[in-house]
Amino acid sequence: MTAAALPSDALAPLTREALAARIDALPALPTVASGLLRGFDDPDVDTAQLARQLAADQSLAARALRVANSPFYGLPGRVESIREAIMVLGLRAVRSLVFSAAVVRTLSATQTAAPFDALSFWRHGVATAVAARHLAQHAGCSADTAFTAGLLHDVGKLVLAVTCPQHYAAALAWQQQANCLTNEAEQQVMGLTHADAGALLAERWGLPAAIGAAVAHHHHPGEAARQPLAAVVCAANVLAHGLGLADGGDESVPPLDDAVCAALKLDWARLGGALSRIETEFEDTLNALID
Repeated sequence: MTAAALPSDALAPLTREALAARIDALPALPTVASGLLRGFDDPDVDTAQLARQLAADQSLAARALRVANSPFYGLPGRVESIREAIMVLGLRAVRSLVFSAAVVRTLSATQTAAPFDALSFWRHGVATAVAARHLAQHAGCSADTAFTAGLLHDVGKLVLAVTCPQHYAAALAWQQQANCLTNEAEQQVMGLTHADAGALLAERWGLPAAIGAAVAHHHHPGEAARQPLAAVVCAANVLAHGLGLADGGDESVPPLDDAVCAALKLDWARLGGALSRIETEFEDTLNALID
Protein backbone atom coordinates (compact mmCIF):
# COMPACT_ATOMS: atom_id res chain seq x y z
CA MET A 1 0.00 0.00 0.00
CA THR A 2 1.40 3.39 -1.00
CA ALA A 3 1.81 5.84 1.86
CA ALA A 4 -0.44 8.88 1.66
CA ALA A 5 1.21 12.24 1.09
CA LEU A 6 1.02 14.99 3.66
CA PRO A 7 -1.20 17.92 2.66
CA SER A 8 0.64 20.84 1.08
CA ASP A 9 -0.59 23.23 3.78
CA ALA A 10 0.84 21.12 6.60
CA LEU A 11 2.00 22.98 9.69
CA ALA A 12 5.71 23.55 10.21
CA PRO A 13 7.33 20.82 12.33
CA LEU A 14 7.78 21.50 16.03
CA THR A 15 11.22 21.81 17.57
CA ARG A 16 12.10 20.39 20.95
CA GLU A 17 13.03 23.89 22.12
CA ALA A 18 9.66 25.35 21.15
CA LEU A 19 7.81 22.47 22.79
CA ALA A 20 9.90 22.75 25.97
CA ALA A 21 8.97 26.44 26.23
CA ARG A 22 5.27 25.57 25.96
CA ILE A 23 5.61 22.81 28.55
CA ASP A 24 7.12 25.31 30.97
CA ALA A 25 3.83 27.22 30.80
CA LEU A 26 1.77 24.22 32.00
CA PRO A 27 0.35 24.24 35.54
CA ALA A 28 2.89 23.28 38.21
CA LEU A 29 2.52 20.15 40.27
CA PRO A 30 1.13 20.64 43.78
CA THR A 31 3.73 21.36 46.45
CA VAL A 32 3.16 17.94 48.01
CA ALA A 33 3.88 16.17 44.72
CA SER A 34 7.01 18.22 44.09
CA GLY A 35 8.25 17.26 47.54
CA LEU A 36 7.62 13.59 46.81
CA LEU A 37 9.79 13.77 43.72
CA ARG A 38 12.80 14.82 45.75
CA GLY A 39 12.71 11.54 47.66
CA PHE A 40 10.88 9.23 45.27
CA ASP A 41 13.44 6.45 45.46
CA ASP A 42 14.76 7.23 48.94
CA PRO A 43 13.78 4.51 51.46
CA ASP A 44 15.17 6.51 54.42
CA VAL A 45 12.37 9.03 54.76
CA ASP A 46 10.86 10.31 58.00
CA THR A 47 7.54 8.50 57.74
CA ALA A 48 5.73 10.64 60.32
CA GLN A 49 6.83 13.85 58.63
CA LEU A 50 5.86 12.53 55.21
CA ALA A 51 2.44 11.48 56.48
CA ARG A 52 1.87 15.01 57.79
CA GLN A 53 2.93 16.51 54.46
CA LEU A 54 0.70 14.20 52.45
CA ALA A 55 -2.30 14.70 54.71
CA ALA A 56 -1.95 18.49 54.40
CA ASP A 57 -3.45 18.34 50.90
CA GLN A 58 -6.79 16.81 51.80
CA SER A 59 -7.97 16.46 48.19
CA LEU A 60 -4.94 14.41 47.20
CA ALA A 61 -5.05 12.38 50.40
CA ALA A 62 -8.71 11.53 49.84
CA ARG A 63 -8.09 10.42 46.26
CA ALA A 64 -5.14 8.27 47.30
CA LEU A 65 -7.16 6.69 50.12
CA ARG A 66 -9.93 5.83 47.67
CA VAL A 67 -7.45 3.72 45.71
CA ALA A 68 -5.93 2.24 48.88
CA ASN A 69 -9.37 1.11 50.01
CA SER A 70 -10.41 -0.23 46.61
CA PRO A 71 -10.22 -3.96 45.76
CA PHE A 72 -6.98 -3.12 43.90
CA TYR A 73 -5.08 -3.69 47.16
CA GLY A 74 -7.52 -6.18 48.69
CA LEU A 75 -7.05 -4.96 52.26
CA PRO A 76 -9.04 -6.85 54.93
CA GLY A 77 -10.10 -3.60 56.60
CA ARG A 78 -10.49 0.06 55.75
CA VAL A 79 -7.64 2.53 56.19
CA GLU A 80 -8.77 5.94 57.37
CA SER A 81 -5.61 8.07 57.16
CA ILE A 82 -2.40 8.48 55.19
CA ARG A 83 -0.39 7.46 58.26
CA GLU A 84 -2.40 4.23 58.56
CA ALA A 85 -2.06 3.59 54.83
CA ILE A 86 1.72 3.89 55.12
CA MET A 87 1.71 1.37 57.97
CA VAL A 88 -0.46 -1.12 56.03
CA LEU A 89 0.72 -0.66 52.43
CA GLY A 90 4.21 0.69 52.92
CA LEU A 91 5.82 4.02 52.23
CA ARG A 92 6.63 3.44 48.56
CA ALA A 93 3.06 2.41 47.70
CA VAL A 94 1.48 5.43 49.37
CA ARG A 95 4.04 7.80 47.89
CA SER A 96 3.25 6.44 44.42
CA LEU A 97 -0.50 6.71 45.01
CA VAL A 98 -0.37 10.32 46.17
CA PHE A 99 1.93 11.34 43.33
CA SER A 100 -0.32 9.61 40.78
CA ALA A 101 -3.34 11.37 42.26
CA ALA A 102 -1.51 14.71 42.00
CA VAL A 103 -0.71 14.12 38.33
CA VAL A 104 -4.32 13.20 37.57
CA ARG A 105 -5.66 16.28 39.36
CA THR A 106 -3.16 18.66 37.76
CA LEU A 107 -3.48 17.45 34.20
CA SER A 108 -7.23 16.86 34.31
CA ALA A 109 -7.65 20.60 34.93
CA THR A 110 -5.97 21.53 31.63
CA GLN A 111 -8.12 22.47 28.64
CA THR A 112 -7.53 20.85 25.25
CA ALA A 113 -8.56 22.56 22.04
CA ALA A 114 -7.60 19.58 19.88
CA PRO A 115 -10.08 16.71 19.30
CA PHE A 116 -8.73 14.82 22.30
CA ASP A 117 -10.64 12.13 24.22
CA ALA A 118 -9.56 12.71 27.82
CA LEU A 119 -11.55 9.79 29.24
CA SER A 120 -9.99 7.35 26.76
CA PHE A 121 -6.56 8.80 27.62
CA TRP A 122 -6.97 8.20 31.36
CA ARG A 123 -8.56 4.79 30.86
CA HIS A 124 -5.57 3.63 28.85
CA GLY A 125 -3.15 5.17 31.35
CA VAL A 126 -4.78 3.36 34.27
CA ALA A 127 -4.94 0.10 32.32
CA THR A 128 -1.22 0.31 31.54
CA ALA A 129 -0.44 1.23 35.15
CA VAL A 130 -2.28 -1.81 36.51
CA ALA A 131 -0.64 -4.12 33.95
CA ALA A 132 2.78 -2.64 34.73
CA ARG A 133 2.28 -3.33 38.42
CA HIS A 134 1.76 -7.02 37.62
CA LEU A 135 4.70 -7.18 35.22
CA ALA A 136 7.13 -5.47 37.59
CA GLN A 137 7.92 -8.71 39.40
CA HIS A 138 9.37 -10.11 36.16
CA ALA A 139 11.95 -7.33 36.03
CA GLY A 140 12.73 -6.92 39.72
CA CYS A 141 11.23 -3.42 39.63
CA SER A 142 9.20 -1.70 42.29
CA ALA A 143 5.55 -2.46 41.55
CA ASP A 144 4.57 1.00 42.76
CA THR A 145 7.10 2.83 40.60
CA ALA A 146 5.92 0.70 37.66
CA PHE A 147 2.34 1.81 38.38
CA THR A 148 3.37 5.48 38.24
CA ALA A 149 5.39 4.99 35.05
CA GLY A 150 2.51 3.13 33.41
CA LEU A 151 0.04 5.85 34.32
CA LEU A 152 2.32 8.50 32.80
CA HIS A 153 3.58 6.63 29.74
CA ASP A 154 1.28 8.46 27.28
CA VAL A 155 1.28 11.81 29.09
CA GLY A 156 2.90 13.39 26.03
CA LYS A 157 -0.42 13.03 24.17
CA LEU A 158 -2.11 15.31 26.66
CA VAL A 159 0.87 17.67 26.62
CA LEU A 160 0.64 18.01 22.84
CA ALA A 161 -3.14 18.41 22.86
CA VAL A 162 -2.86 21.23 25.44
CA THR A 163 0.25 23.05 24.24
CA CYS A 164 0.08 22.46 20.46
CA PRO A 165 -3.61 21.94 19.66
CA GLN A 166 -3.38 22.77 15.93
CA HIS A 167 -0.47 20.42 15.38
CA TYR A 168 -2.07 17.64 17.39
CA ALA A 169 -5.43 17.99 15.64
CA ALA A 170 -3.58 17.70 12.32
CA ALA A 171 -1.74 14.60 13.55
CA LEU A 172 -4.98 12.91 14.64
CA ALA A 173 -6.58 13.73 11.28
CA TRP A 174 -3.54 12.29 9.51
CA GLN A 175 -3.72 9.13 11.62
CA GLN A 176 -7.26 8.52 10.38
CA GLN A 177 -6.35 9.26 6.78
CA ALA A 178 -3.20 7.12 6.74
CA ASN A 179 -4.60 4.38 9.04
CA CYS A 180 -1.42 4.31 11.12
CA LEU A 181 -0.46 4.38 14.79
CA THR A 182 -0.65 7.70 16.63
CA ASN A 183 3.09 8.00 17.15
CA GLU A 184 3.72 7.44 13.43
CA ALA A 185 1.25 10.20 12.51
CA GLU A 186 2.80 12.54 15.09
CA GLN A 187 6.27 12.02 13.65
CA GLN A 188 5.04 12.67 10.11
CA VAL A 189 3.04 15.80 10.95
CA MET A 190 4.97 17.37 13.83
CA GLY A 191 8.49 16.00 13.58
CA LEU A 192 8.31 14.52 17.10
CA THR A 193 6.02 12.19 19.02
CA HIS A 194 4.07 12.04 22.26
CA ALA A 195 6.92 9.96 23.69
CA ASP A 196 9.28 12.88 23.01
CA ALA A 197 6.82 15.31 24.61
CA GLY A 198 6.34 13.05 27.62
CA ALA A 199 10.08 12.73 28.10
CA LEU A 200 10.41 16.52 28.05
CA LEU A 201 7.68 16.86 30.67
CA ALA A 202 9.38 14.21 32.83
CA GLU A 203 12.62 16.16 32.59
CA ARG A 204 10.93 19.48 33.43
CA TRP A 205 9.11 17.96 36.40
CA GLY A 206 12.27 16.24 37.67
CA LEU A 207 10.84 12.74 37.53
CA PRO A 208 13.19 9.85 38.35
CA ALA A 209 15.36 8.95 35.36
CA ALA A 210 13.91 5.43 35.10
CA ILE A 211 10.37 6.78 34.78
CA GLY A 212 11.51 9.32 32.19
CA ALA A 213 13.17 6.54 30.19
CA ALA A 214 10.01 4.40 30.36
CA VAL A 215 7.95 7.31 29.01
CA ALA A 216 10.49 8.04 26.27
CA HIS A 217 10.92 4.44 25.05
CA HIS A 218 7.52 2.78 25.36
CA HIS A 219 7.26 2.68 21.55
CA HIS A 220 10.94 1.74 21.08
CA PRO A 221 11.29 -1.86 22.31
CA GLY A 222 14.95 -2.09 21.32
CA GLU A 223 15.76 0.72 23.75
CA ALA A 224 13.18 -0.38 26.32
CA ALA A 225 14.59 -3.91 26.52
CA ARG A 226 17.86 -2.48 27.92
CA GLN A 227 16.13 -0.89 30.95
CA PRO A 228 13.93 -2.95 33.28
CA LEU A 229 11.26 -0.34 34.03
CA ALA A 230 11.04 0.76 30.40
CA ALA A 231 10.64 -2.89 29.33
CA VAL A 232 7.82 -3.33 31.86
CA VAL A 233 5.94 -0.27 30.58
CA CYS A 234 6.50 -1.22 26.95
CA ALA A 235 4.94 -4.65 27.58
CA ALA A 236 2.18 -3.25 29.80
CA ASN A 237 1.16 -0.83 27.05
CA VAL A 238 0.71 -3.73 24.64
CA LEU A 239 -1.23 -5.74 27.22
CA ALA A 240 -3.57 -2.82 27.89
CA HIS A 241 -4.30 -2.57 24.16
CA GLY A 242 -4.60 -6.33 23.77
CA LEU A 243 -7.09 -6.69 26.62
CA GLY A 244 -9.24 -3.99 25.05
CA LEU A 245 -9.44 -2.02 28.30
CA ALA A 246 -9.03 1.25 26.41
CA ASP A 247 -7.77 2.01 22.94
CA GLY A 248 -5.65 5.02 23.93
CA GLY A 249 -6.29 6.56 20.51
CA ASP A 250 -5.03 3.63 18.40
CA GLU A 251 -7.30 1.09 16.77
CA SER A 252 -4.58 -1.51 16.19
CA VAL A 253 -2.65 -3.41 18.84
CA PRO A 254 1.14 -2.85 18.69
CA PRO A 255 3.19 -6.06 18.67
CA LEU A 256 4.86 -7.35 21.82
CA ASP A 257 8.53 -7.34 20.94
CA ASP A 258 10.61 -10.50 21.40
CA ALA A 259 13.49 -8.53 22.94
CA VAL A 260 11.18 -7.08 25.60
CA CYS A 261 9.72 -10.53 26.38
CA ALA A 262 13.23 -11.94 26.69
CA ALA A 263 14.38 -9.08 28.90
CA LEU A 264 11.45 -9.63 31.26
CA LYS A 265 11.65 -13.45 31.06
CA LEU A 266 7.88 -13.46 30.77
CA ASP A 267 6.19 -16.65 31.90
CA TRP A 268 3.06 -16.62 29.76
CA ALA A 269 1.47 -19.50 31.63
CA ARG A 270 1.77 -17.56 34.88
CA LEU A 271 0.88 -14.24 33.32
CA GLY A 272 -2.23 -15.71 31.72
CA GLY A 273 -3.69 -16.27 35.17
CA ALA A 274 -3.17 -12.61 36.01
CA LEU A 275 -5.06 -11.21 33.03
CA SER A 276 -8.49 -11.49 34.68
CA ARG A 277 -7.10 -9.78 37.81
CA ILE A 278 -5.70 -6.97 35.65
CA GLU A 279 -9.15 -6.45 34.11
CA THR A 280 -10.86 -6.36 37.51
CA GLU A 281 -8.25 -4.14 39.12
CA PHE A 282 -8.42 -1.77 36.16
CA GLU A 283 -12.07 -0.98 36.76
CA ASP A 284 -11.58 -0.64 40.51
CA THR A 285 -8.59 1.67 40.14
CA LEU A 286 -10.18 3.77 37.41
CA ASN A 287 -13.26 4.39 39.54
CA ALA A 288 -11.14 5.34 42.56
CA LEU A 289 -8.49 7.48 40.85
CA ILE A 290 -10.38 9.24 38.05
CA ASP A 291 -13.37 11.45 38.90
